[in-house]
Amino acid sequence: MSEVKALEQLLETGSLDNEVAKVRGIAQLAVDKGFDHLSEPQKKVLRPHLTKSCEGVTDPGGYHNDCQVALEGNELAAALESQAYYGSLLCEKCIDESEQYAREWERIDRE
Repeated sequence: MSEVKALEQLLETGSLDNEVAKVRGIAQLAVDKGFDHLSEPQKKVLRPHLTKSCEGVTDPGGYHNDCQVALEGNELAAALESQAYYGSLLCEKCIDESEQYAREWERIDRE
């Protein structure tokens, strides 16, 4: 089920637009019928698209945290959903870190 959520977001955000029609078609089939209804060759085509790396965040001092989290399933779907807001694919920890930096900057601006 988490694969379907991720595929829905991949299709909705246009992340598969540069792929061949076959990939988009299989992804849509998985969304419509369920990932478990795909054949093994079809699943094999989609698997590389079901894992993305967190892009990490940079602190105000310019240090990038070099996050190595592999985003899959529901976490990938959530990252794709919030990608436009944060400007990159982020895991939950990196979103929290980014939000903390934003709160710190707001506090500094108020002072």
